Amino acid sequence: FKPLRGDPADSDVEVRSQVNLSRGEPMILNYRVYKTPAGWKIYDINVLGAWLVETYKGSFASEIGKSGIDGLIKTLAEKNKRLASKPIKAAAK
Repeated sequence: FKPLRGDPADSDVEVRSQVNLSRGEPMILNYRVYKTPAGWKIYDINVLGAWLVETYKGSFASEIGKSGIDGLIKTLAEKNKRLASKPIKAAAK
């Protein structure tokens, strides 16, 4: 992680990090986090200059346009259920 300069009272901050890969250039990963009574929680991540929330906003708007908010919720619930039932594969070394 890169040094963070912020006010200790802040409840919403951006954490900047750099992942050094075994091959090639380092990858910059930035996280948006907020403070909860249970601790800090990540709510957005930036990979290669794109914030995940912004990326999904367009696809969510499209689904809402086709099926409404209930359709979006149903689609997300089905996808989560499908993904939760799949085992996680370890990365090849």
